[in-house]
Amino acid sequence: EMVFVQARNNGYLEKLFVRTPLDTVRKGQALAELYMPEWVAAQEEFLTVKRLQSGGIDGLLDGAKQRMRLVGMTDEQIRLVESSGKVHPRLTVVAPVAGVISELAVREGMAVATGTPMFRINGLETIWVNAEIPENQAEQVHVGNAVEASTASLPGVLFKG
Repeated sequence: EMVFVQARNNGYLEKLFVRTPLDTVRKGQALAELYMPEWVAAQEEFLTVKRLQSGGIDGLLDGAKQRMRLVGMTDEQIRLVESSGKVHPRLTVVAPVAGVISELAVREGMAVATGTPMFRINGLETIWVNAEIPENQAEQVHVGNAVEASTASLPGVLFKG
């Protein structure tokens, strides 16, 4: 499984927690922290409306929540702003799957735009192995055959599939 991680909105990459391709990551592990200026305005608007909330302005509060969704915030992030009463201008980008960073397209200090490719992660759930089979044995290879593989980088470890 290959997963592409892109910027959800315009921002600035302040911290990068993975450094090089081939770094391994766990699902949910922090990859980077982005400062999101558009989030600040949307959250400040929401918090101002919430402070002024009195009868009859529920529509304004709903509109302010919708604006936060439109700038790329998740419901969980919106609940955090609502419960804390504070602006949260940063987004921590996390790995959606466990795997290996196969492409690292960002560096600290970069500006990123919506849709900017940041990471490509090759998941470890399914591993593809290229094998060379002598031509005279090729007819014995069929879908569903059991296989064993080993690698010089992990002596004594036998992979079965």
